[in-house]
Amino acid sequence: MKLIFLGPPGAGKGTMAKRLAAARGIVHISTGDLFREAIANKTELGLEVKAIIEKGGLVPDSLTVRLATGRLAAPDCGKGFILDGFPRTSAQAEALEKFTAVDAAVNFELSEAEVVRRLSGRRLCPSCGATFHVDFMPPKTPDVCDVCGKALVIRKDDQIEAIRNRLAVYTRETEPLISFYGERGLLKNVNAAPAPDEVFAAVRKIL
Repeated sequence: MKLIFLGPPGAGKGTMAKRLAAARGIVHISTGDLFREAIANKTELGLEVKAIIEKGGLVPDSLTVRLATGRLAAPDCGKGFILDGFPRTSAQAEALEKFTAVDAAVNFELSEAEVVRRLSGRRLCPSCGATFHVDFMPPKTPDVCDVCGKALVIRKDDQIEAIRNRLAVYTRETEPLISFYGERGLLKNVNAAPAPDEVFAAVRKIL
């Protein structure tokens, strides 16, 4: 089974991908993880990506495609895979289509208001790395880490303005993929608003 997971930030794509990959015995491929691994291993691609990111630029489609297709060529992808974070643009989708066929593109639907609530409510302990959420997993004492007692912080990309910028980028670059896969009869929509177990049950049902 070869799948693509689509949806706005905060929709739970990564969580669902990990659960489904474990249940089906297939590989979960996160583009973000691929970038971090390539940079850490100082591969040729990794060094190119690092240089671009450090200058504040966007990684071009060509590099992202090379990194993703290189991973997809690995033997462990033979039984199937779930792509999380790739493709992000129509150009990447067209390149993937030339490389391999996919069975479905699962689109996790979530309102902008809920995306903002989920992401802006996250809290991180800069000392021990523990994570919390003001609604879903609040600390015992507001803004204080349960583990080490340090003050919790909001990550820069979880600030309201940053979230809205991320949503704008998603709308501009990634939402067109919904039409791309819809026209090919591969799109499967899932309501990402319910609790994780309910969303996971819905994903398994449509697949």
